[in-house]
Amino acid sequence: MNFKISQKNIILFIAFFLITIGNGDYVGTHFGNLIEYLGLMLLVALSLVSSFRIKKRINNYFKMLLFSGLLSIGSLIQNDRFKVFVMVFSTSFIIMCFVFSSGKIIASNCKIKVLANSIMFGAIVTALIGIITGTLGLSFGTNESIIGILYLSGFSIKNYCGGIWLLLFILYYVYYFRAKLLKRINSLLFLAFLGLLLILSGSKGACLLCFVFLVMVNSRKIIIIGKKYKKIASIAFLISAIGIGIYIYSNILIRVDTYAYRMRGLQKLVSYMCTDMRKILFGVSDIAYANTGFNYTYNMRNFLGWEASVEMAYVNVLIKNGMLGIVCYAYIFIYSFKSCSNDCQDRQIIISLLIVMLISGFVETYIVSIHYVVGPVLYCIIAGFLQQNWN
Repeated sequence: MNFKISQKNIILFIAFFLITIGNGDYVGTHFGNLIEYLGLMLLVALSLVSSFRIKKRINNYFKMLLFSGLLSIGSLIQNDRFKVFVMVFSTSFIIMCFVFSSGKIIASNCKIKVLANSIMFGAIVTALIGIITGTLGLSFGTNESIIGILYLSGFSIKNYCGGIWLLLFILYYVYYFRAKLLKRINSLLFLAFLGLLLILSGSKGACLLCFVFLVMVNSRKIIIIGKKYKKIASIAFLISAIGIGIYIYSNILIRVDTYAYRMRGLQKLVSYMCTDMRKILFGVSDIAYANTGFNYTYNMRNFLGWEASVEMAYVNVLIKNGMLGIVCYAYIFIYSFKSCSNDCQDRQIIISLLIVMLISGFVETYIVSIHYVVGPVLYCIIAGFLQQNWN
C-alpha cells in the first residue's frame, strides 16, 4: 500500500486523516471534537470551493440551505435556546454540503485511493497512539467480541472502529473493482485482512453491512450464475437464506441486547410522539437538548428509559427533525437513485452503497452523524460518481 500523494490531493488526505484520528480514544479524550471538526471544516471548504466549477452550483446551494433549514426548524420551534438551533443547523448543513456540493472532490479512482489511504493512515496512527498511551483496546475472551478477541485499534468504542474497517473494506473494494484488480492475489489478501479487522472490532452491525455490500455489488454476477445453473442456484439460495436467517435470529434478535435496546427506543419514541402532532412533525429536540448538564444521549435515555437506546439513524432523525426530517432524507435517497441512470458506469456500485446506507439506518447512525467518518465518505463518493456520470 503506497501513501504517496500528489500536491493537489493533500487537502483531501489531511481532511479525512483528521476526521479519522479525531475518533481516537486518546485524541478524543484530550482534545474533544476539535481535531475532528477541523477535518470536517476543511472538507466542507474543499467541497464548496470545488463546486464553483459545477454548472448546477446555484441550484445545489439553494438545496443545501433549504434542507438545512427544514432539518433545523424543529429545534427553533421546540427549543427556546438559539444555541441548539445553530448546532442542529450546522450539522445539517455539513451533511447537505456533502450530498449536494462534494461531487468534484472524489470523482476519480485515483482520489478514492487517496481517500482510502488517508483513513488507513489515520487508523495506523491511532493504533500507534493507542500503543504508546495504553488506549489500544486489545482484549481476549470478552463478550463484546465475535470470535473471543476484541481489537479497537485505539478508537474510543467498537462501533467507531467497526465503521472504520467497514469503510476501508468498501473503499478498497471499489478501487480494485473499478481498476479491474480484484483477481490479483495481493488485492484479495488485503481485502481479507480488512475483513478480519472488521470481525475483530466486534461490531456485528458493520459485519452485516459488509455482507450486504458484497452481495449487492456482485448481484449481477450472482444473477448470471443463477440463470446458468438454475437448480443448483435455487438450492444454494435456499440454504443461504436459511443460514442467514438462523444467524440473524440467534446473533441479533436473541443475543445482541444493544439491538433490542434500539428497537425499544424506536417503539417508545414513536408512542410518545403520537400523542402530539407538533412533535410528530418537528421532533423532540426540546427533550434531547434540555439544559440538564448532560448530553443528548443521556437526556433521551433518561426520558425513554434506560432499557431503550437512540443509536439508530431513523430514531435520531425523528428526535431532532421529526417526520419533516424523514421526508428530507427520503428525498435525498430518491434523488440519488433517480440521478443514477441506466448507462452510468458505476450504477451497480452507487445502488449498492445507497442500499447499505439505508439498511445502516436500522443499526447505526452513520447516515445522519458527522462524528462517524462513514456517512461523510459515502455521501461524498456517491456525489462524486454521480458528478462523473453527468460530465
